[in-house]
Amino acid sequence: MTLIYQTFSNPKAQARVKYWAPLFVAALALTSATTRAQSKPNSEDSAARSGGFVGIGVNVDPRYQGADETRTTGIAGFEYRWANGLFVGGTDGLVGIQIDAAPQLKLGVALGLDEGRKASDSRYLAGMGDVVARGTLNLHAKAAVNNQLSLSTGLQFGAGGSGKGGLLKLGASYEVPLAPATGLSFNVGATVANADYMQDYFGVSALQARASGYKGYAPESGLRDVTFGLSLQHQISREWMLIAIVNSTTLFGAAKDSPLVRQATSQSMFAGIAYRF
Repeated sequence: MTLIYQTFSNPKAQARVKYWAPLFVAALALTSATTRAQSKPNSEDSAARSGGFVGIGVNVDPRYQGADETRTTGIAGFEYRWANGLFVGGTDGLVGIQIDAAPQLKLGVALGLDEGRKASDSRYLAGMGDVVARGTLNLHAKAAVNNQLSLSTGLQFGAGGSGKGGLLKLGASYEVPLAPATGLSFNVGATVANADYMQDYFGVSALQARASGYKGYAPESGLRDVTFGLSLQHQISREWMLIAIVNSTTLFGAAKDSPLVRQATSQSMFAGIAYRF
């Protein structure tokens, strides 16, 4: 499971330890890098094996979805997958199972966690109250089209203060080898949210309007955001790897029109090192 240490913010934030990465692709880089290392064709790796990784890194991203302020966060990550498909940690959930439905298709189900949002994360959330962290049910599918192109989709249920928030995530990644041990990936992802999720994270209820000064806002379901990114991975050795990511995310539709959104397009960066075992 991924642990996030707020090491560069205020003293109260430094004392908090959260279960989940503030940026999906930051943890994804650690997972994809280990997957890339494990998928190199040789007879030793032909059968499913148990294994995992531990890693650390630094992430810079918006303080909340739509914020124009950033936060710098230290991330420590862990994942372990057994040969039978069971796993703990990583980007697919806290604990779950993944099966090979076809030679190039993997399906999985997991219990995850939606981190929620603290009103104290930004002065622009004053009066909005907290969105409490909740357990989620996650479903995912991953398809390797060829050695360079991979596609993914995921469903998340149970997010947000109401516990009824749902997300549909779509992604694609195309890798260009730069050297035998170095690869550059071009990534694109889109997230669609239901009305309950939109209300929890982008809406303003009548009670929140009176407390915060924002106008009431009831967003509908639809496209939440689209992300474009670059991921650079360098294999130092069979066990050690370096990862660097730059992403640009743009909010759309009802999310973009929220009075809470101060900047529709934001950038994020991540750099880290991981050890595979």
